[in-house]
Amino acid sequence: GIIKHLIEWIKEAYSEAEIDARCRRLPPNHNIRLFMKGISSLSRVSGTEHNQICRFLLGIIIDIRLPGNLDSARLIRAVRAILDFLYLAQYPCHTDQTLNLLDDALTRFHNNKGIFVDLGIRANFNLPKLHFFRHYVHMIKLYGTTDNYNTEYTERLHIDLAKDAYRATNHKDEYPQMTLWLERREKMLWHDKFVQWRLAGDPPVQDRLPPDMDYRRALKMTKHPTAKRVPLDRIICDYGATFFTEALARYVVRTNQPTLSAVQLEREAAHIVLPFQTVATFHRVKFHTINASGYRDPTATIDSVHCQPPRKDNKGHIIPGRFDTVLVNEGDGGTTGVNGYRVAQVRVVFTLTSHAAAALFRTPAKAPTHFAYVEWFTPFGQPEANHGLYKISRVIRNGERLASIIDISDIRRSVHLIPKFGPVVPREWTSSTVLDLCSSFFVNSFSDRHAYLTII
Repeated sequence: GIIKHLIEWIKEAYSEAEIDARCRRLPPNHNIRLFMKGISSLSRVSGTEHNQICRFLLGIIIDIRLPGNLDSARLIRAVRAILDFLYLAQYPCHTDQTLNLLDDALTRFHNNKGIFVDLGIRANFNLPKLHFFRHYVHMIKLYGTTDNYNTEYTERLHIDLAKDAYRATNHKDEYPQMTLWLERREKMLWHDKFVQWRLAGDPPVQDRLPPDMDYRRALKMTKHPTAKRVPLDRIICDYGATFFTEALARYVVRTNQPTLSAVQLEREAAHIVLPFQTVATFHRVKFHTINASGYRDPTATIDSVHCQPPRKDNKGHIIPGRFDTVLVNEGDGGTTGVNGYRVAQVRVVFTLTSHAAAALFRTPAKAPTHFAYVEWFTPFGQPEANHGLYKISRVIRNGERLASIIDISDIRRSVHLIPKFGPVVPREWTSSTVLDLCSSFFVNSFSDRHAYLTII
């Protein structure tokens, strides 16, 4: 819809080469598609691709200069307003407050859209799709949330009910064959559901719950580690966990004696001797959704965190390492908002053997099953005025990154960081190195709906 026009306006306002260069240098994330060839040369862009571009569009244009040194504040506010409107319109349930936010987002766009006229990109805004935005609140009040009349659902069924059915025919007199194929598929589906119901012990049919805002997530670890015995020197060199032993010693002392002061903790940690030389590491952490009734779907991975060192493929080419950034609950984080949360980069996820846990912790039964070595970013401050994103940077002490060991259960979700590129992106940055080379970042609250709901 309107995103197609918005992308074209941005491409006219800024240098396409600069936009593409920034797309190629975004750090990876589970919810972000990396357009390694940029977005300016895309043709026949689908709705799915527009959705994927929306997830980082605001972040990549923050620092680019406009022609004639025009102030870009209005353009940034206009883009933010359109994205706010689109994300709010996709809510699975609404209140008077969210509908007011929807109206406010549209008002903010109209207050700032004049920048596109000043740049000579638009002479007017007589676009039917933009005009229809005025009716969204009224339509939602009349007919419910927009997912009740979204064409994406019927478009997706076109594959299941038409294309797949046609492929199952001999392409001659296909309609009766397609009808019979679909009828048989439906009967097989119902029979399978009945068998599953019987195997589950004939549970009673549950009432259908209204849609919720799906804030809750369940963390899932694999049964077996990715690497069973990784030497500590490899943990430091390959994974980049420079202060692994020191951080683990501090964690052990803090867990055993939580009332110690910082000076006392450092003194006690210096006497900790680790009773092992290898640890088992995990290269991926997965998250599953939990609905309003508490049901967890283990088949759908809605988020994941990668922490994998560099490796070689079958042809001997080096595949860069990937160490994702996450949102960590520091103890008092709530359901929404950033209070009590902090961003960190995960370097290693590991477990200790029962023998090691018994040697280190006073109450081994209460020790976490999985740990993570993380490098911290600065706490959240106030969001920037025009684009509304939080700005953070790495915490450096005595020339080194501040790192800690945390319980893996304190990780709320992955978080996507958009580098502060400056007027011109440094050409030596790449997607795999930008987290190490860049010093300041913006926390991307548009990476997915859950991030938009929580990072506010």
